[in-house]
Amino acid sequence: MLFMAIFSYSPEDRNLVIERGMGSVENIPGVDVRGEWFDVSGHRVFRLFEAEDEVRLAASIFNWTDLGVAEVIPVMDTDKALKMLKKTAKK
Repeated sequence: MLFMAIFSYSPEDRNLVIERGMGSVENIPGVDVRGEWFDVSGHRVFRLFEAEDEVRLAASIFNWTDLGVAEVIPVMDTDKALKMLKKTAKK
């Protein structure tokens, strides 16, 4: 399943986040990182990834939770979601 993680950190932790290497993707079995983007206007990082299950999902964000908060949102390709919603609405 696809997830969008929004990692927010305090301005005073900026250097720690940089040192730890946001952008360096950990190699966690069962997690496929699809992309990562840095919010240049604030203290956030966005990461799109696929995780096989909740254990791998938790492992993918655990190493960052001491520096900030990760909001994890399940997402789906828009075309796929619209097809699913159309089927659901017909019932």
